[in-house]
Amino acid sequence: MKNFKNTFVFLLILLTLNNCRFHYEVYWYNDSDIQPVSAAQAAKFDDALKTMVETHRINTAGIGIIKDGILVWEGYYGEQAPGIPASEQTLFNVASITKSVTAETVLRLVSDGQLSLDEPMSAYWVDPDLKNDPRHHLLTPRMVLNHTTGFLNWRFFSANGKLQFVNEPGSQFSYSGEGFEYLAKFVELKLSKPFETIVDEVVFQPLTMNNTFITAQKVNHNRIAKPFSTEGEFYGYYCRPEGWCSPEGQLSVADDMVTTVRDYAKFMIASMHGKDLNKKLIKQRAIISEDLAPKKQIDCQSMPTAECPEKQGYGLGWYVNEPSGNQLIGHGGADWSEISQAYYYSGSHDGIIIFLNAAGKNALLGMLETLAIIDPKSALQHEYNRWLLSSQ
Repeated sequence: MKNFKNTFVFLLILLTLNNCRFHYEVYWYNDSDIQPVSAAQAAKFDDALKTMVETHRINTAGIGIIKDGILVWEGYYGEQAPGIPASEQTLFNVASITKSVTAETVLRLVSDGQLSLDEPMSAYWVDPDLKNDPRHHLLTPRMVLNHTTGFLNWRFFSANGKLQFVNEPGSQFSYSGEGFEYLAKFVELKLSKPFETIVDEVVFQPLTMNNTFITAQKVNHNRIAKPFSTEGEFYGYYCRPEGWCSPEGQLSVADDMVTTVRDYAKFMIASMHGKDLNKKLIKQRAIISEDLAPKKQIDCQSMPTAECPEKQGYGLGWYVNEPSGNQLIGHGGADWSEISQAYYYSGSHDGIIIFLNAAGKNALLGMLETLAIIDPKSALQHEYNRWLLSSQ
């Protein structure tokens, strides 16, 4: 039964004299973190976001607002492709938000007893680049999810292009997409099933996420927000400016998932309620493994309307930010042609989804302004502002 504590109900009744019909809308207003979306507020959002898209030359934007665990508002702006307006059917490449789906898949398998967070992955998988380094025996799923594998983000960042340890496994934070690829390979081999099949069975099918894909598929090209460089160049779908493209069927568990606002909202709402997770995992998921706030050196005085993060870092697969006694849980993503952010407040179950198809500085400016419009107190504004300043 719905908890009515600190909840107000507004009943709006309109009388249409011409045909004597009554129209009513019920709005639930909770003590909340995201402002309620009345008709007037929705119109303000719409006007502001249209201006944002035009000002920062955003190709495509998809925005969602969640109140008390319910998707209550969506907005779509720009074009999915030239001549095709963005809509609820538009697929957005959400970059590293992909990791949140991989993480929840693994956590549900752990909750079900099929995996353990602390089992050595070497029993089933050892990357050929690490076979002569005995530290591979230390790697566990937990280290992957809280980004303490000791890997670089991608192996091609190393001098020799091979996977190697830059830190001792489990010793300190080091954000790594390679870690998630390693974890997926381990899960595949232990469960004797392709990882994309596992994700489909554990997450996509139960949540009816019929418009989310973690493999590159040509059949989706006509629905994906068409990526352009700041100069307006199109290199292809699932392609990079350097000329490399993902082949048909390529699986990516750390990047390049395409999804709709509505599909990802289903996923985030299920996750905020801890669907298919035991209580222990729900608690552990939100515990920051290493507080990164001191390293960020954020100047909160520069953005006084945004809450100041007292603590921030990664739990089990999710980014956790703790401003002013609150707790924000989510994940972001960014690549050369897109930037994305999705998060919720653990107390109120209010949240936002922002998918922007744009490149470079335009994307950062668009994200900052969208956060200021939708959630002006969001502590994440500090992070994007710091990123923007460092890129100048």
